[in-house]
Amino acid sequence: RLLKETEQRTAELAVINSVQEGLVREMNMQAIYDMVGNRICELFDIQTVLIRTFDQEAEMEQWRYAIEKGKRLYSEPRPLIWANQHLIQNKQPILINENYLETSKKFGGSGVSMGKPPKSALFVPMIVGDAVRGSISLQNIDKENAFSESDLRLLTTLTNSMSVALENARLFEETNRLLKETEQRTAELAIINSVQEGLASKLDIQAIYDLVGDKIRDVFDTQGIAISYYDREKNYIINPYYLFKGKRLYDYGFELGKGLTSHVIQTAQALLINENAIERYKELGALFAPHETEDAAKSWLGVPLISGGQVNGTIRLENYEKEFAYSESDVSLLQTLANSMSVALENAR
Repeated sequence: RLLKETEQRTAELAVINSVQEGLVREMNMQAIYDMVGNRICELFDIQTVLIRTFDQEAEMEQWRYAIEKGKRLYSEPRPLIWANQHLIQNKQPILINENYLETSKKFGGSGVSMGKPPKSALFVPMIVGDAVRGSISLQNIDKENAFSESDLRLLTTLTNSMSVALENARLFEETNRLLKETEQRTAELAIINSVQEGLASKLDIQAIYDLVGDKIRDVFDTQGIAISYYDREKNYIINPYYLFKGKRLYDYGFELGKGLTSHVIQTAQALLINENAIERYKELGALFAPHETEDAAKSWLGVPLISGGQVNGTIRLENYEKEFAYSESDVSLLQTLANSMSVALENAR
């Protein structure tokens, strides 16, 4: 008996070490779920493996890895099942080797969330700090008493190792995100500073439009730029700087009315359209001749030029090639440039 127990512990240790070696190399969260899920399929007498994460505030669970009889299953986020609610409350594994349906119904469950109900099941919580972040569950559909205390111990150890690896990966992703945000802010600050330095030396209004327009052309993923001036007396919008599909155009203007630029002027709010552009344009009153929809931008961003408490114009960007060309970061940067330009234009005026 002792020899068998020793061999069992040695085998478990080898499994744990091999998994931990793999986890050390992974910093991608889904890759961690997949690696542990695949390893569990090799180790245990099971037909079903489910790795889930929890949103306790919304009382929802997300399937990160799910297999039943060799077939990968997928699911939209769904309400927490009874077993996972129990794990969150008690932070202890659940081992059910017989009367699974009766046990689940006793705790308010239906017995199965997808596929066939199991005859044996094992649920282990994924704990980080003092919070249950998810669970790993094993199910045997064919027989009762499929899982032993040894299986419970091994799965608990693997789950703890995975929880640590997932937290490390989450921290790694968060650090990378913050680093990218910092780099983005630094780049934006450099752009703003360079524009402001140029604006400080300009007292010619057209030179200001040209300086900012050329800088925007260099910085943003855009093929269309229009910097507009709103003449209130004539109720007319003039474009001192207009770039269409990379080509500079002149003498282009129109009356204030419906449409996107007019909408930005009338609302004094930034407008971002990243998908379903034609439908959104029409909703906002833009008019197209039949041939013009082919030249319509797939992404559109416009911000107001505000000075003295009133909108005096706009800056707009157009990408004719792709949707989702502009981010919230682009909106923020363009608005900052617009504010700097408004000050320079007022000084020049």
